[in-house]
Amino acid sequence: MFESRLAVQPVTRECQEATGKWNGRNIQVVDTPSIFEAKAQGQEMYKDIGDCYLLSAPGPHVLLLVTQLGHFTAQDMVAVRRVKEVFGAGAMKHVVVIFTHKEDLGDGSLDDYVDKTDNHSLQSLIQECKNRYCGLNNKATEKEQREQLKKLMAVVEKLESDNQSHFYTNDLFLYAKMLQGGSDGTPEEHRCYLTKVQVHIEKQKQDLKGTGSHWASKCLKIKIHNCDLS
Repeated sequence: MFESRLAVQPVTRECQEATGKWNGRNIQVVDTPSIFEAKAQGQEMYKDIGDCYLLSAPGPHVLLLVTQLGHFTAQDMVAVRRVKEVFGAGAMKHVVVIFTHKEDLGDGSLDDYVDKTDNHSLQSLIQECKNRYCGLNNKATEKEQREQLKKLMAVVEKLESDNQSHFYTNDLFLYAKMLQGGSDGTPEEHRCYLTKVQVHIEKQKQDLKGTGSHWASKCLKIKIHNCDLS
């Protein structure tokens, strides 16, 4: 769906969206740029965040936080806080942690790894996410990939059910949705929107000041829509 490879810099440099179907339902996935890195700042960052909100409005049902198995580092901890600054702490009710490179476990189980890890930051993240996590084998065969997707979607659908199908939203998502309703919007409207993005982020930073934050290094947002099969 999205390009993925080993690289010094993140592969995704701007927001991208893709759509597909799962069991008769429309699925929209939005992949984010490196707005969750500590070095992300300035007007370009606010533009990327604004684009992310526009693509995801009125809000995602699920936030997928992607981190590599065995490599939850200080950089990930910084990224965790950045995600809360971007979306708000309330988004945690919609989070699923995705561990890549599950093949590194060998014959071990992901559940045992999570239960026995001595990484306190990772433990805190998993607890905050109410033990919602899933592992992906990067070397899986096509058949195994389908099985992995099935397991992931089971976690996603249970979360959706637990949240009574409510998507996560906030004032900025609602404003982005309103801007969408006016097609492309005027340059002045977009300038106003980017100002609102900046104010929103600064407010989130103030709200989070003095609190611990433990999330992951990449975020995908999923919107799920029921198909009209009539």
